[in-house]
Amino acid sequence: MPPVKKKKKEESLKNAFGRSEFAGAMGDLGTTIPLAFLLVTSVGSPAARIFFLWGLAYIAVGWYYKVPVSVQPLKAMTVIAVTTGLSSNLLSSTAVLYGLLFIVLAATGLITWLHRWFSKALIRGIQIGIGLLLAYKSWELISRHTLFLNGSGDIGYWTYLLAAAVLAILLFSFRRLNRTAALELIVVCIAISFLIGVSAVPAGGSGSAWQWTLPDWSPWWNIVALLVIPQLPLTLGNAVYAANDACHEFWPDRSEKVSITKLASTIGLINVVIGLFGGFPICHGAGGIAAHKRFSAQSGGAVIIIGALFVSIALSGSLSTVLFLIPIPVLGVLLLFDSWQMITFAFRQEQVNQIAVALTVGVLSFATHNLTIALLVGLLFEWGLNFWSVKLRLPDWIGRLYESGRSKMEL
Repeated sequence: MPPVKKKKKEESLKNAFGRSEFAGAMGDLGTTIPLAFLLVTSVGSPAARIFFLWGLAYIAVGWYYKVPVSVQPLKAMTVIAVTTGLSSNLLSSTAVLYGLLFIVLAATGLITWLHRWFSKALIRGIQIGIGLLLAYKSWELISRHTLFLNGSGDIGYWTYLLAAAVLAILLFSFRRLNRTAALELIVVCIAISFLIGVSAVPAGGSGSAWQWTLPDWSPWWNIVALLVIPQLPLTLGNAVYAANDACHEFWPDRSEKVSITKLASTIGLINVVIGLFGGFPICHGAGGIAAHKRFSAQSGGAVIIIGALFVSIALSGSLSTVLFLIPIPVLGVLLLFDSWQMITFAFRQEQVNQIAVALTVGVLSFATHNLTIALLVGLLFEWGLNFWSVKLRLPDWIGRLYESGRSKMEL
């Protein structure tokens, strides 16, 4: 009997490639595509290389974990690279160093030791903060007044908001019916963009899908101080601890391979490979995992699908920038759904103290755009509550509102 049960378990963990997986694969494009566009236009990273290496990472992650563990570019590092004009060679060297750092953290057990500093409330707070920041980024995209990332298709402000509102209502309505329209919507929008002659090619770097690149660590202090230190707390909190929490929350029966040590290991191994082939570093992310979940993904098949799409367009030459034809209102609405899924984590807390700590970290993350500061304040707040044995209590009307929210936020 035990071997039979094991066989059934293994069969249940096989990746699926049905319609829901194809739809779920589209969920995280609202985050990934704008960041890829910035790297191509501002840093000079070849679009083919960006999508090819990230696509391989998606395929490997989906094949190994059997759940929709996301692959995303490092957000803080992207912003720093874009604003300071760092070279793509320096960023690929950073990817190797960052990967080696996470391999060491996983191999030595330090990643588990650091986890002790991240309580459930702090992790939920990180997720709330990411959700609020994603909502803000969604608003930034929607308020650009142009239809495409390359600046073309200028339309009126109210027309733009109306289009975004209609898209949001459409996607939400399909989601309430346990169906999604994300895949069809993206395909139709790209097709229309082609038909009306929109240029997908941004002004930026060009080059092959991969290039063997030995790391140059001569400016190692600049790499550590400028890139690694600002990014590390965000990766630990969001891409390891919160990502692990999200997988086990969404797919408890399928996430047996997901752990903080393994997530750190895959971040490390993938970044070493990506860096050696001239790419930009990646991580996992709770927001991306929530996005795949929101659009119906249930297995690693979803991320294998998006990975295969990235690899295909990267190897097809002129099609390497086709994803930049997705209209900004669509990307903004997808991002808004990501943020909604993240913010709902606040309503999973049971104790008022945990709610207070989570909201403190989340609001400070949004207000300061600095996860490190928010985590330190949240940690001190939590320690203070525990040290003085303070038991917070919600007013009755807020308690009723909170309980009502818990029952409705996941619809």
